[in-house]
Amino acid sequence: MLSRVKTLAVTKEYIDAFNRRDLRAIENLLAPTDVSFVRQSQPTIVGVSQIIRRTQKTFDRLDRQGHQLHMISGIIDFKNIMAHPCMIGILDGERASVVILDVKNNSKISNISIVMTKDMLAKARPTEPMAQEKIETLHRMKPVISDAELRERREGLQDKAKKLKERFEKEGPTQALLGKLERLKEAQRKLKKLEEDLKLAKSVKGDNL
Repeated sequence: MLSRVKTLAVTKEYIDAFNRRDLRAIENLLAPTDVSFVRQSQPTIVGVSQIIRRTQKTFDRLDRQGHQLHMISGIIDFKNIMAHPCMIGILDGERASVVILDVKNNSKISNISIVMTKDMLAKARPTEPMAQEKIETLHRMKPVISDAELRERREGLQDKAKKLKERFEKEGPTQALLGKLERLKEAQRKLKKLEEDLKLAKSVKGDNL
């Protein structure tokens, strides 16, 4: 029980720091040695500085692409542990990821695991609202994406699609690759909607001139 209490407390601290984009607070939560960051189908990152650098790049990419991501608290049945504390990543108002922390006896994080499969997303149960008002506020604050940023995002997805096709040809339809394909298709759908919205906005602006 004590371990769960610590994990829950640290998870709430991480959520607060992440949503405030406070890298210093996140860094203070990490074990100074042997801390790792594991994301599905990506190389494991080890070390505080590398994890903070990775987190900063994530924040920068989200800002550049006009996305809004925040964390809410949740529980999940994980590794034979019932109702393990977790975080649920809410990307543009939709569930996108589950984040599970391993916490040491000294209340420092030794591992951050991120999974994005449908199975894990379905298992995670929120313990707080998805903060619809906050989501709407974030969307109102979202900067208008420029043509250059839209082109960068389109080219990025095209590059991902090309690399994914090559991996399918070499490795076959593994579970990890199928998950990547699913997320790529979702990103392509969102991009198409964004392009349509931008085209409509330009059309309306032109009519009002």
